[in-house]
Amino acid sequence: MSSLVQQVKGRLSIHVRRRSLALLEGGYASIHKGRSMDFDDLREYTAGDDVRDIDWRASARHGSMLIKRYVAERHFGLVLVVPGGREMAAATTSGESKRDVAVLAAGVIGWLAVRHGDEVAMVSGRPGAIHPTRARASEGHLERLLQEMLARSGETSPSGDLPGLLHHVARHVTGRKIVLVVADDGVHAAEVEAVLRTLRLRHEILWVTVADLDVVGVPASTRVRDVSSGRTLPALLELAPEIGAVYAEQERVRRAELETTFRRVDVGEVRVGSRDEVVPAVIGLLERRRRGR
Repeated sequence: MSSLVQQVKGRLSIHVRRRSLALLEGGYASIHKGRSMDFDDLREYTAGDDVRDIDWRASARHGSMLIKRYVAERHFGLVLVVPGGREMAAATTSGESKRDVAVLAAGVIGWLAVRHGDEVAMVSGRPGAIHPTRARASEGHLERLLQEMLARSGETSPSGDLPGLLHHVARHVTGRKIVLVVADDGVHAAEVEAVLRTLRLRHEILWVTVADLDVVGVPASTRVRDVSSGRTLPALLELAPEIGAVYAEQERVRRAELETTFRRVDVGEVRVGSRDEVVPAVIGLLERRRRGR
């Protein structure tokens, strides 16, 4: 059986021609344009400067607006934030395993990072059992990360805790990084907005949501098993149409609130429900970031 990295390359070869691959790599390389820098000194603010580079304390002391000036780094790092957990053993909207879709999404951007010469690290687990890896820039290292990601997303795995992992990254990951969050569906804006604001002060954040199976749209004759409890769930529409309608509206509101948070905090996000959707979604995400959000 081919390695996970080889499967990633295979998917890319299906969707991306040679010229398009160069554009995809350029889209990745441009994510940190103007931000992948080491601090050098201060200068006067001029129109058009990024307000995120204003040094407010130095400006207050100086009496005029000062901007932090940076010198370019040759490379920057990618940090994969993957809660994993048994939830990722569930099915996506396409019926595929969510963990397979998640691994492919992490693998595509991870492979672009390695090809660009950037080191890749991963943070997984949950509070009290958080597992950060070392950063390396090789396909062999990426393969080990993807295999670990797969192993931590089985039906017997402990549930993940995304907010806890994000707080860990905010406290312990230094320097400017690209932080790629590969998350289960069901995240609420209130759980992550504050820590995303903290992370966004230093890092570029990309977010891939792996979509849940639509339980409202499941035929009444189909039974869905909850991977968290092991119980078989009755079809919502079979029980009562109004229950399905209420659930669908709650999901619509949750997703709208999360999308609003992403726009407000400036997080690039895509939602995928199958492996076939991953590469086109990543291409679109990087292109939007390259064009300036």
